[in-house]
Amino acid sequence: MRKKAQFSAFAAFIVLVLLAATGCGRDSGDEAKVHGRLEGVLTVNPAVDSTRDYSGFEVLVIDNTSGDVDTLGMAVTDSAGAFALDVRAPYRGVFPLIVSRNDVMLTLSELVVADGDSGFVRAEFPLRGPGLIVRGSAENGAWMAYRNAKDQHNKVLVDVMKNRDYDQELIARVIRQTSNMMWSLRKTYPNTFGSALAATEAVVMLDGWDDALLVARARELPPDHPNLVEVVRAARRAEARLAGQEAALALVRAFQAKAPDEETWVALQSEIVLAHIDSLEQREALEAAQTLAARAPDSRWAHWSERAIYELENLMPGMPAPGFAATDVEGRTVRLDSLRGRVVLLEYYAPKNPIFQRELGLRNQLFRALEPFPFTVLSISVDPDTLVNEAFLEGRDLPGVHIFAEGGLEGPLARLYNVNLLPTRFLINQSGRIVSKYVGSAMTPLQIQIADLLNLRRTARASASTR
Repeated sequence: MRKKAQFSAFAAFIVLVLLAATGCGRDSGDEAKVHGRLEGVLTVNPAVDSTRDYSGFEVLVIDNTSGDVDTLGMAVTDSAGAFALDVRAPYRGVFPLIVSRNDVMLTLSELVVADGDSGFVRAEFPLRGPGLIVRGSAENGAWMAYRNAKDQHNKVLVDVMKNRDYDQELIARVIRQTSNMMWSLRKTYPNTFGSALAATEAVVMLDGWDDALLVARARELPPDHPNLVEVVRAARRAEARLAGQEAALALVRAFQAKAPDEETWVALQSEIVLAHIDSLEQREALEAAQTLAARAPDSRWAHWSERAIYELENLMPGMPAPGFAATDVEGRTVRLDSLRGRVVLLEYYAPKNPIFQRELGLRNQLFRALEPFPFTVLSISVDPDTLVNEAFLEGRDLPGVHIFAEGGLEGPLARLYNVNLLPTRFLINQSGRIVSKYVGSAMTPLQIQIADLLNLRRTARASASTR
């Protein structure tokens, strides 16, 4: 029997964030399908406690996917600080690893749970680092390598933006270096959760920087890659820039022909619709949308097809951004048309969305660096659960004006901008017209376009002219 754990709203949301970072392999059923093991020794610095009795550390692995906090494994240390923990999870992924003592949470870390995988931790409290390090586990080694590469990459990109020296060649070099590092994890840690996620980012981060390499790497991924649709979305855009619309469509159809299941096939069909929309091919987009609806008549994709036509008529680049008034979390009325003269990013998300969570660190750092400029983020959560939304914001300094969309994805604010997939972002220029739309992973190309609209590349051009 699984036990229920109790947490404050903020602690529960931290748990939710870690769970959202997985994004693949989930199963809504309650049956544990993945069995892992964690052992370790937890002690206390003698300067803090000289008794050398290390009993009573509670080690907990939990899952919050269903809304409740379910215990996947729990152990308590003996007097020597030793523990052994069997973990039973519903899917392979990253789960919160919590250590507490005397009802006080001491650290919140991450544990990759994969079938047959085992790891070991040794730690002395108070910890000197940010969390526990799981050793002896290929799965957790891959996850740590992925997170380290991502954190360093985000830091460099934000430093460039803060310095107001948006050197395009420097950023391209940083992106390629990080991409190569993440791509190499496929060989260093084959068939691991972390390397699969790293491979996804190694591809999508090249969008607009090295399109040929992006497409080549996308073709190397197997048809059952957990984030295939996200990869194909980026590859489709890159191939269109390299060889035109027909080549891009052929690329998507080649992936579609190898789709491992019906859901992947119809998701890739939506990319074909989007490709025609991007090229302003209304008739072709309509035909592709009708094919999608006929193939999946009783699914969310039929509704998606209807909304695609609305987008062709109202939300294309160059069109005026549809106006609206909404109440933010502070109770203030926000009107889109009152932001004329500023670059506006209209961001639709859900707190538990895996792509949004994966990009959250860079998003926060980037938008905070842009606060001195005429730039505003309208961040709209479409999660219908008010408690989830409130927990997401509680105690967090998140850049942007925050709005909870009434009715979620079916509410008027989401329907006005035809939001079906998350995250969806619209970039709106100083004149109130739509510049571009980004669906899914897009922080890097979005960063470039924001820099252009705010003229942040002037320093780089001026310095180059003086050499």
